[in-house]
Amino acid sequence: MHPGDVNSGHIMKIRFHPGLTSLAGSIAIRGIGATWRIETRGSEHLEAARKIAPQVILTCWHGRLLVLSYTHRNQSVQVLASEHEDGDLMGRTITWLGFGHVRGSTSRGGARALRELSSLLEDGLDVGLTIDGPRGPRGVVQQGAVELSRITGSVIVPISNSSRPRHLFGSWDRFQLPHPFSRIVVAYGEPFVVPPDAGKQEREGLRLDLQKTLERMTRELDEELGYIGPDVWPHEDI
Repeated sequence: MHPGDVNSGHIMKIRFHPGLTSLAGSIAIRGIGATWRIETRGSEHLEAARKIAPQVILTCWHGRLLVLSYTHRNQSVQVLASEHEDGDLMGRTITWLGFGHVRGSTSRGGARALRELSSLLEDGLDVGLTIDGPRGPRGVVQQGAVELSRITGSVIVPISNSSRPRHLFGSWDRFQLPHPFSRIVVAYGEPFVVPPDAGKQEREGLRLDLQKTLERMTRELDEELGYIGPDVWPHEDI
């Protein structure tokens, strides 16, 4: 069949229909996730964070999102997803997995996104941020999580993961796709508290501390699972 055929257009429309594609994606995540052998560490850090504030801001790398979309499904975590086509598709997919989907980003239209996320935290819901997204650079924490914590009093909890075996895509974030029956290790880090009166310099220092913490956590998990060289976070540039 040639691209110019009438039927081929209908096939493409069905194939890339956002609702059907996102539903299929969520089914695939549930299916492959059910085969993973998952170990969770550092839950005491999450418990400590909730003693400071009932709701938390979960922060992770964009490229390590897939595992967390399975391990944190059906917990009503509110995730910020960009309005770009691929961000919208991811948002639709995780909605099928029991997440809330907030459209926007902390870099584009940031004030509106922060207001909406602040309101959700005040309503008693956790928020999840991919803090080097939606477009990178890879491994560089943006300021949104720190600002959100300062505004709301909610605590930032870094979370990372690694898997073996896996495939790393050649995308900007080196997106991680664990194989079926992979060993998965998910780790929470120590919580970050941002004082409401934190000045610009203090906020920048906390941003860098969060970046170093997530970088160390991810590197250590990769190395523990036997990766070396360019397969260890943050990976060689592509």
